[in-house]
Amino acid sequence: MWTRRSGRLRISGLHFGSVLPVWAEGLLLLAAVAASLRAWRATSRERLLAARLQAREREGHFLGESPDPRQILLHAFTAASEILPLSTFDLYRVDPSQRIAEVWTLAAEPGGLRRPTRQLGHPYLGERIDDKALLQFAATETDRSFAPRELLPGAPPTQRLHLPLYSGDTLVAYLTLASPETIGEGRKGEIRALLSPLTASLHASRNWEIAVTDELSGLFARRYFETRLGEEWARHLRYGTSVSVALFDLDHFKSVNDTLGHAAGDLAIRRFGEILRAAVRGSDLACRYGGEEFAVLFPETGAGAALAVCDRVRRAVEREPFASQGRAFRVTVSAGVADATGLGVEDRHQLLFRSDKALYAAKDSGRNRVRLFSENLREPRKLPPA
Repeated sequence: MWTRRSGRLRISGLHFGSVLPVWAEGLLLLAAVAASLRAWRATSRERLLAARLQAREREGHFLGESPDPRQILLHAFTAASEILPLSTFDLYRVDPSQRIAEVWTLAAEPGGLRRPTRQLGHPYLGERIDDKALLQFAATETDRSFAPRELLPGAPPTQRLHLPLYSGDTLVAYLTLASPETIGEGRKGEIRALLSPLTASLHASRNWEIAVTDELSGLFARRYFETRLGEEWARHLRYGTSVSVALFDLDHFKSVNDTLGHAAGDLAIRRFGEILRAAVRGSDLACRYGGEEFAVLFPETGAGAALAVCDRVRRAVEREPFASQGRAFRVTVSAGVADATGLGVEDRHQLLFRSDKALYAAKDSGRNRVRLFSENLREPRKLPPA
């Protein structure tokens, strides 16, 4: 930047005819060092921002790869954590009727890592969203588009963001972020860029769930269950993990329909679906397999643990009071459970065969009970057609 030649000082191409005093040369040197330091800091900020943008782009790409909200939110939380430290990451998924369908908050896992975790017993579940109250956090971008007001240019810095996530004019979710650090204009811009793929992924996930869900029971459809069974069987073969399947059948269901009408039968199926969903883990998959028959896939679970869950479901149904058009009635359920112990590579469908055989044994021995598969059980009836 500066050189001395023949008693003259040359700075940035300028030539001075006389030698500067030592103090002036010192000031110039300090100025040059300060300029270099500013340039280094700017470069560091640029590198940090580039790293954040790359992480956000990477996580944003991953967001669209899975319909599983657990994976979507994990990628979103990872990307947001690249932008700023987070003390709160609360997301409320909204169903098409504008009720809260799922609540996800940060929870510590083994090893101390905090990840978004679904809260199955949250008091807000089923509550209807107050559209008018929500509008205080949203701003109109177009006639059919809304954006989080707190992320708009000019909004004051804060440590907490309230972010309604709209796909067009459709509310998909509501996200609350909090940080121990101030969230200024730059970070808000990065967060806003992240919300676009997050909102699109959550909306696509909701549409996908509608497509693979049985409307009456609220459980997954049989076709999706069989797809997931194939995937879990492949994992079982590759990693040696356990996998179990249970089949449920509502006892004397035909007499409920014949005596009390189909409205009572629909009520029984709907309520059983709710009980089953509440009993299984988020990693398990419950489906309506056909008519009054239901199936549950238990990944990484042995038959004993699956049996305990099924008996818990059986007891919950036994205790549940049912009423249709002023007439009270009772419902019980039988179940059969089997795991992959002793099955060969090509024996995936034997899981269902074994479960059905155990279910038949439960029915044959008096109903309202759960049986575990064993080789000496009687032959089962045929499974209902898909």
